[in-house]
Amino acid sequence: MTRVPKARLVLQDAMFVREKLENELGHIEWRLYWVLAVVLLRAVGHVLDKVDGSNDPAVKLEANALHKSWRSGDENAIFRDFIERERNSILKEYESEITEGPVPIMAYLQQHDGFDVIRQFLLEENIYRPMGAGAFEGEDGRTLLDEAIAWWARQLEAVDRRTTTSSR
Repeated sequence: MTRVPKARLVLQDAMFVREKLENELGHIEWRLYWVLAVVLLRAVGHVLDKVDGSNDPAVKLEANALHKSWRSGDENAIFRDFIERERNSILKEYESEITEGPVPIMAYLQQHDGFDVIRQFLLEENIYRPMGAGAFEGEDGRTLLDEAIAWWARQLEAVDRRTTTSSR
């Protein structure tokens, strides 16, 4: 049994919204799903601390200890440089680093006669949605959401494991 049920529910909702982004072609709908997914991912930590932690002092203690560790280390870059940064940008400025609209792709082709040809293509479908800036520039935003979901799953497992062990 999990000791962090509300945080897991938020993560489950983030996973549901993430799936909506895979096939959504509507510009406004895609942007709203993106905002919701990012905000939900950040909410996992707040719910872990404020709700699950208020119901279980061991969870609160462990969540606070983990939160301090999330501010450093390469293994926590997805939290620090994506979840938190993107959420803050959205909530405080209603700006996002995700690319919207057609994405220009440059292809460098070498001809047999020695001349290079540069071709530009526009990806207008929902094939590639790269981050336009920041630590994950060029990464597809949906891939980052997947990494963030997996990261949160590991954090919640750690809280469950450590609080279960400490309560025995």
